[in-house]
Amino acid sequence: MKKDLYVLDGGIGKNICFTSCLDKLNDITIMSTWPKIFTNHPNVNFAYHYDLCAWRDNTEFLNKFNDVYLIDGYSSYFLKNKIHLVNSFRKILGLENLNDLYSEIYFTDEDDENMQPLLNQLQNFVMVQFVGSDESYMQTDFVGSRSLSKKQSQQIIDILNFDLKLNVLNVFSLKNFFDNTCKIDINLNYINYAYLIKHSVGFIGIDSSLNHMSSNKFCQSKGVVLWNDDNVKERYSYKKNINLTTNTPKIMRFDVNTVIDNFQKLISKE
Repeated sequence: MKKDLYVLDGGIGKNICFTSCLDKLNDITIMSTWPKIFTNHPNVNFAYHYDLCAWRDNTEFLNKFNDVYLIDGYSSYFLKNKIHLVNSFRKILGLENLNDLYSEIYFTDEDDENMQPLLNQLQNFVMVQFVGSDESYMQTDFVGSRSLSKKQSQQIIDILNFDLKLNVLNVFSLKNFFDNTCKIDINLNYINYAYLIKHSVGFIGIDSSLNHMSSNKFCQSKGVVLWNDDNVKERYSYKKNINLTTNTPKIMRFDVNTVIDNFQKLISKE
């Protein structure tokens, strides 16, 4: 019997949000730029890497499937209403809204085996992510619409490292841009980071990947997330975390001590 194909556009956060629908779908095929998010899910039979030429205008490929759905959570309902992206996807598919906005990213015994040496190296560690889509900052005083300044980022890292005695793993872009962070010999991909956050003490980040990875229902770790706008926070945040909004709209400036104090409160409850 032919399967349905769900083609997902957009970034990693969008794709993670879509996994909240998978518990109500069955035996589906995914095409995504981030296929490893879906690979191990029991309701996904296969996950293709997104390739425009592989599906659009390719009749032979499309005929392998019963129906093909191009899914974009930025629907008119999402754009016109203050709803979370998770519930936008669920409305598109005719599913009920969720109060607990979990995602579902599965890992295997092989993942456990492959990542154990790194976990042994990192031990008591916290994850941080301070750069969003505006990666042009390379100066101490640059403040982006989604990115924290290098100066404030380094201050947070130093307190985590020296005062709280935590190893600090800075993720994704500009990985070695800051001092006093973990220097590791292997290149980590997005699914590695999704695995690592499960085993971290917690995280401090912005509106980006770590925020969405923390929503995995198999992840108990929590974090402090920094936002540039309350409306944005309402659409992409998760209640399990402490969500702080800047007092200077659209400019990512925060009181460093407030960020650290909230992080300590969060991890002291664990």
